[in-house]
Amino acid sequence: MKNHQQPACTLTEKGEDQLLRAAMASEFLVNVLQGLSASSSNKLVSTEGIAALVECISLQLDGAVKESSMIKADRHD
Repeated sequence: MKNHQQPACTLTEKGEDQLLRAAMASEFLVNVLQGLSASSSNKLVSTEGIAALVECISLQLDGAVKESSMIKADRHD
């Protein structure tokens, strides 16, 4: 097995903010879903709402990756 060393990844302030927002949104979604499963009442959750939230998290993560990719590209120029 070959050991490839990955270059260090640096985020811009914008990329870091996007990563933190994705983490916060993910944690919130976990808390909401855990609260619903612990609840004795049968509450329904909008699948469209969850899909929209997951898409927002995905966009935040994509943005953070693009920010780090731009820094790598700038350093190689």
